[in-house]
Amino acid sequence: MTGTSFEFPGEYYEIMRGDFRDLRAETEFLASLLPDGGTVLDLGSGTGTNLRALRDRGHRGTGVDPSAAFTAYAREAGDEHIAYVTGRAEDFRTDERFDLVYSLFMTLNYLPRAELAATLRRVRGLLNPGGRVVLEFGHLLNFVDSFQQHTVGHHRGPDGVLITRLARQMINPHAANWRNEETLLVRAADGTVALYDNFFDQSVLTGPEIGDLLTAAGLAVTAEYGGFRKEPAPFHGRGPLIVVATARQEEDHA
Repeated sequence: MTGTSFEFPGEYYEIMRGDFRDLRAETEFLASLLPDGGTVLDLGSGTGTNLRALRDRGHRGTGVDPSAAFTAYAREAGDEHIAYVTGRAEDFRTDERFDLVYSLFMTLNYLPRAELAATLRRVRGLLNPGGRVVLEFGHLLNFVDSFQQHTVGHHRGPDGVLITRLARQMINPHAANWRNEETLLVRAADGTVALYDNFFDQSVLTGPEIGDLLTAAGLAVTAEYGGFRKEPAPFHGRGPLIVVATARQEEDHA
């Protein structure tokens, strides 16, 4: 059985995210693909970090995330220019169209493999004319290189908040599935200690699989990068793959 469970306070996710990600680089990258006052859809919006950064650049957004706790945090931190939906990316439906649809932090790898093709097809249908898609995928060597059976990490926040993250990783080669199980021990600002348990499964994809899925969805890849500073995709295939795509022209009148 596969799935995800991220139901712990959003403020703690924000602390950990700050250690893992480069928000400034992400924001510059995404904003460079948008017109003034553009509209964006964030699939896997988490606590709304990227949407708030783009809002500060004058863009309007919608975020979709399955975590009720993360979405509640995002709503409290957002404003009338950002709408949030609690739900899975593969179930999201809307009549609105967007200048940019993006999914970062390998969120689309969380989708069951059987649902990826249909989800990407719907993403293509959500684009305004000339709209772009940005997808950050984890692929085979990315998973292999980062595999560590057990890890321990510490994340420090304001007012003495300390998060200790205990994680276990498992790979099922027969199902091409990577599971991460983690326990968070959190010392809050008032000194109390809480424990949170969550997990996620990710489909392990290869580069050719990703290309075939995008083509089948009616998307044409316009650029590939190895990072949000527009580093070239590494020739050896390691690290994340950031794909920029748009609707294939021959399908615009289908």
